[in-house]
Amino acid sequence: MSVKNVFEQTYVLLKDLSVVENRAEFCKDWLGRNESYFRCLRYKNKQPSTHTIAVISNKLRHYSTLLKSSNNPTSVQVADKFAVLCAQFESHLHIQAKDTWVKAMELSND
Repeated sequence: MSVKNVFEQTYVLLKDLSVVENRAEFCKDWLGRNESYFRCLRYKNKQPSTHTIAVISNKLRHYSTLLKSSNNPTSVQVADKFAVLCAQFESHLHIQAKDTWVKAMELSND
């Protein structure tokens, strides 16, 4: 699954939970980015930055841990969903990190 799809799933879940009202709020409050972050990515045909993926991954992990300690079954279910999304973001982080050091090695061997 593409990283953009993971962002979309995360946004939809947070909207369904009434944590965010719109994409602008999601970008500001959950990504630490400008409210037009995804519009700019689409316009420039770019992928989300490693920093942005790390921020959302860390935030999902944090709230997953907090919600898991709850006695409320609904909170635990949300925690599990957050953990799954976090794992998907972390997978993309590993791919991007590997691409970075492999390209650097290739350039140094030229």
